[in-house]
Amino acid sequence: MNLDNNNHLHPELILGDSIPSSEQEMAGPHVYISIADLIAEKVFYHPSISQVQNSLSAIEASSLEAILGGNDVAEHFVSVLVTEISASIQPSHQSVRVCLSNTDSAGFSALIGGKVESDEANPALGSRGVIRYASEAYNPAFALECQVIKVLREQGINVEVVVPFVRTLADAATIIDKLAEQGLPRGLNGLRVLFSVDVPSSALLAERLLHYFDGVVINLDNLAQFTLGIDRTSAELEQSFDPENESVIQLLDITVSAAVHAKKPSLVVTCGLESSPKVQEYLLEHRNVAAVTGA
Repeated sequence: MNLDNNNHLHPELILGDSIPSSEQEMAGPHVYISIADLIAEKVFYHPSISQVQNSLSAIEASSLEAILGGNDVAEHFVSVLVTEISASIQPSHQSVRVCLSNTDSAGFSALIGGKVESDEANPALGSRGVIRYASEAYNPAFALECQVIKVLREQGINVEVVVPFVRTLADAATIIDKLAEQGLPRGLNGLRVLFSVDVPSSALLAERLLHYFDGVVINLDNLAQFTLGIDRTSAELEQSFDPENESVIQLLDITVSAAVHAKKPSLVVTCGLESSPKVQEYLLEHRNVAAVTGA
């Protein structure tokens, strides 16, 4: 089947909902929730702000005080995220997948308390995902993210964890151990842990990575950026950024095929599905692949 590129979604596509950026009605069979986006849009401060709380500028200190409303950082952080996520879940959602923060150091630096971040020459390729979670500096903040998952599950919500930027097999082993240390061992009370394909290595290793995980999420925009070596946030390079490039579709297919072989679910997450007819066509031909747009 052929779809022309006229910026619309094929009516036969079955899409899930994305939080917090979904603009469609909440009626999909699954929901994908980004902790990174919720931090930016609802929390406003760096998850590790406690490390620099005593050295904030007067403006930052005043802003933080107004945000916290008398609560401490840990209590407020967990409460806000749990409340936002709980409110977004609808009866139609058959699966609830929460992606741990995938923010780079530049994004975190823009938040209140962002000076806790170290300078990186290339933030997009720096401390993200498992590398960040495994660092001593981020360990308390990682514990807060895990606490959000635990509270939701204690409320009876069958949350599945999505781990971004799993670049290597060593990353896979590391994060499974880190989650267990935080009281979230894979398989306990049915806990499912998925990994996110953000870089080509994750796709190429998908078959082996799926031994560690219960499914896979393909972040198509990240995958295209790192496959093509093009900054998707650059206006000057906008015309060269192409999630439908043959190399990207090939990596998508490698990942999906690995998931099918392992009999585990796969999900495609992308902001521009309506303007990607080749990706829509792929999804229509592979009905076992779920999709979320606007995430």
